[in-house]
Amino acid sequence: MLNKLNLLRNEIDNLDLKLLKILSKRFELVKKIGAIKNKYGLPLYDPKREKDIINLKKKEAKKIGISANFIEKIFYRIINQSYSYEKIKIFKKIKPNFLKILIISYNKNISILFKEMLAITGYDVFYIEEKKININKINYLFKKIGMIILDVSKTFFEKLIKKLVFLPKNCILIDLSPIKKIFMTKILKIYKGPVLGLYFLFNYKKNLLFKESIIYCYGRKEKHYIWFLKQIEIWGLKIKNMNIIEHDKYIFFIESLKYLHTLMYSIFLLKTKISLNKIFILSKPVFKLNSLIVKNFFSTNPQLYFYLIKYSKNNTQKIKKYLDYINNLVILVNKEKKIKIIDIFKKIKKLLVTNKEFLF
Repeated sequence: MLNKLNLLRNEIDNLDLKLLKILSKRFELVKKIGAIKNKYGLPLYDPKREKDIINLKKKEAKKIGISANFIEKIFYRIINQSYSYEKIKIFKKIKPNFLKILIISYNKNISILFKEMLAITGYDVFYIEEKKININKINYLFKKIGMIILDVSKTFFEKLIKKLVFLPKNCILIDLSPIKKIFMTKILKIYKGPVLGLYFLFNYKKNLLFKESIIYCYGRKEKHYIWFLKQIEIWGLKIKNMNIIEHDKYIFFIESLKYLHTLMYSIFLLKTKISLNKIFILSKPVFKLNSLIVKNFFSTNPQLYFYLIKYSKNNTQKIKKYLDYINNLVILVNKEKKIKIIDIFKKIKKLLVTNKEFLF
């Protein structure tokens, strides 16, 4: 029996080795594809191609009696790994002779990521923290720049806004602020050159941005920076256009409520004197991820979260409505209105099923 078992295991080992060699050959082909994409300025991420591959492999799996869901998971992992092989040390530079790019920021992490992406693409980029700038002598930084990227605090912005009139003509101004109503609308009143709003929806700690998303809002003279949006796509980012009002509306649901919930949850832990260590020990991996979110939340400048929670249009009213829904649910639980609660569950389930392509 043991001999037969060992023979079968050896056969499996040989097949595993063949799988590894096949994967190695696949990744070598992927590298060649990456070189071609770079040469012609094609995006790193191709969602249609990825979807077609997955669907085809699932159909083929069914024909030979293998779980389609299993094959889908495997090929997503293979494809995601393939993107890292496609990525090379430099991306195609759309504007070869573009002037210097200046980044001013209080959020060092995200700004350095932008700096690195621009630098490996071949652009001349200079980064400076807002706290190191003498606002009265800022004009010298504006000399011979083609683009300025701002990710600054509200306090610094109020000092900077009057100085924007000294930017070179047609210098592209990019605003990275989370709430466009606060910053971008004021910029458009003062600065008459090209203005673009961006808001990143990705983890700045990543060194590969494929499949990550970024929202962009046209401000003024978009023909001057359409090329930059194409450059971002070449990096592998998914870009989505919104106007300023729509942007702030959805950022409330994407960011503000998330941060408010994290703050409320943390206050509850603090007031009830629960041991965080015991929670962590008893938690499943998914809760450990939640714990990491809480940790990251309190390692960031609290002013950013305050602006996100408070200053988006009608945020206070929306938060009150959100709390009303929580209170109403508590009332239903206290009154043991089981049928109504089950009905709420069914409605939410229907929403999730309707949007399963995006949620799962």
